[in-house]
Amino acid sequence: MGYSEMNCPHCGKMNRESCNAYMYGSPIRICKNCREKYIDSRYREPAISGFDPKSTNEAFYGKGCIGFGIAFACIFGWFLYCAVANGVYSLRVGILSVGCLLMLIGCIIQYVRIKSGAAHRENSKYLEESEKRLSDKGYVDELIKMGIDVPEKYR
Repeated sequence: MGYSEMNCPHCGKMNRESCNAYMYGSPIRICKNCREKYIDSRYREPAISGFDPKSTNEAFYGKGCIGFGIAFACIFGWFLYCAVANGVYSLRVGILSVGCLLMLIGCIIQYVRIKSGAAHRENSKYLEESEKRLSDKGYVDELIKMGIDVPEKYR
């Protein structure tokens, strides 16, 4: 879970709200200050625009695992070699190896989520919520009025 921040185009006040990692949900936002509605184009309505390709691409995260694994092994190996052979080490190299390790862990987690079907189940939940919103004709009319292209099957 993350946070989304955007200035209201009507009053200019900052709006901060929680969102999921890929920002799936209604693009129609309501300003907390002036209560006006506006479109936040960063949000995706999955039934209209589909899912972020990275959310289901196991090859992307598999390559990330390999790349960051190799990078971590090389950089951490260099860090250990310098520390043992010379008795000194570079803090930058240590920080870089920790960064590679964190990226490797993130790629592994997402790869496992995709392979196990957890990501698909989560996306199915977002798609179901999206189709439920789009079954409301008032909501669809608002989207159209605000310039969002809605497929015929939801009109």
